[in-house]
Amino acid sequence: MTLAKKIENILKDELKPEDVKTIVDMAEFLKYKSSLAKWDKINESEPEYITEDEKNEIDKKKASGDYVSQKQLLKELGISEDEIHR
Repeated sequence: MTLAKKIENILKDELKPEDVKTIVDMAEFLKYKSSLAKWDKINESEPEYITEDEKNEIDKKKASGDYVSQKQLLKELGISEDEIHR
């Protein structure tokens, strides 16, 4: 049975608590799959926008663990953490 058919069958009947959980689980799964598809598309298009030298530099930084912390970046940009969490 397809995912769409399962959702249709669940919605035809009165929703029971376990059905609500099933719908939430299906929605989370679909959101996850959509996110993966977007990242796959981004990864496929990477060579169009990032030169080989830039990619090598990124790989070196990843390997060395040389990352900018989010707090440090926000501070440098003059953005308060509270502004982001609103």
